[in-house]
Amino acid sequence: MSTRWTRVLEEPYRVFFPLGVLAGIWGVMMWPMLYAGWLKFYPGEAHTRLMIEGFMGAFVLGFLGTAFPRLTGNRSWFGGEFLALLGLWLLMVVSHAMGQVPAGDAAFSGLLTVLVLGMAGRWVFGNKDTPPPGFVLAMLGILGAVVSAWSLSRGGLSATGYQFARLYLFQGFLLLPMMGIGPYLLPRFFGWPSSHSFDDSPTPPAGWWRKTAAASVAGLLVIGGFLLEVAGHAMAGQLLRALVILVWFAMETPILRRAKTPTTPGNSVRWAIGSMIAGLMAAACWPVARIGSLHLFFACGLALVTLAVGTRVILGHAGRHDLLDGKIVWLRWVTGLLIVAAATRTTADFIPKVLVSHHIYAAWCWAIGAVLWLAMLGRFLWRSEEEAPVPSKCPRKQAPSSEQALDHLGRGE
Repeated sequence: MSTRWTRVLEEPYRVFFPLGVLAGIWGVMMWPMLYAGWLKFYPGEAHTRLMIEGFMGAFVLGFLGTAFPRLTGNRSWFGGEFLALLGLWLLMVVSHAMGQVPAGDAAFSGLLTVLVLGMAGRWVFGNKDTPPPGFVLAMLGILGAVVSAWSLSRGGLSATGYQFARLYLFQGFLLLPMMGIGPYLLPRFFGWPSSHSFDDSPTPPAGWWRKTAAASVAGLLVIGGFLLEVAGHAMAGQLLRALVILVWFAMETPILRRAKTPTTPGNSVRWAIGSMIAGLMAAACWPVARIGSLHLFFACGLALVTLAVGTRVILGHAGRHDLLDGKIVWLRWVTGLLIVAAATRTTADFIPKVLVSHHIYAAWCWAIGAVLWLAMLGRFLWRSEEEAPVPSKCPRKQAPSSEQALDHLGRGE
């Protein structure tokens, strides 16, 4: 087996991260293509799916495919497993790009089913360590998305069921895993230890169940916000989710504390979480402009967290932790472009006469930010820590333990 193929199976982010960015670029550029007359269908549903299932879904695959086997002390993906996931992801992206949304949703549901079965199999039949407690939220988000995507692909849902399935797929699929993994990973963005980090143990260690219960309550409150919204209490549901996000990340991560190690990825995460809260609050206060307001939640909220985490994963695995310290000028540009894209798209709903031009400007800003991100990190995608020079601030890590797995993915200390 070639070294590169082995590396892909052990660290599938090397394939899925760049593919996800390309899917995201195609997703936003559907709007300029529509207004130029190059697209023969209205891309509202396809655009949303390409951003959620294509762009962010690829980062979920790449991250969990790299992290989960390490966290549980199990083997990496099998070759057939990787090819099945890649094939389903490509089928999903092509379907949405052609406007075949039900087919794309069905492929995405199958994709997540394969992912869940692989994770469950490793946990049940070969686990050597217990994953962080927040992984209950990751599984809750993914399992809910499996059912939601399949239900939407089949059709025939009631109005209430249709709205709930869309909310869960568009928001729950990404928000719940981010809330679950964030308390383990994000403190390292600011130089703080994680309260979700426990010693290696094949059974849940002391304190694990308490953190798991807290994560479960937070997840149920998010789902409760969806239920409130479909029951006709949209403002209450959106404000509840905004409050849960604020309280959860304030309690479980240091986003509101002074960073011990100030870094650009850490500042980007702060902007992203603030944007998510602002987007939900704006949607609650101005329901007529709800779609535009939610672009704060998506375009510079979830998307910016995704790219910030991806930055640390790629540079960490390339052995360039030294590049994560201090200011990263190009990542500041990426952050600024995503903020401008979200703000531009949001204002379009408040000023109808600039709707088309702001759709186009927002798409170009987001696409340029994504291209810049990929261009700056592309040269590190296939580098390994062993091949990189050893800066003074980047000690080699020998055979990382399960507890160190996400640290290996994202540390920059």
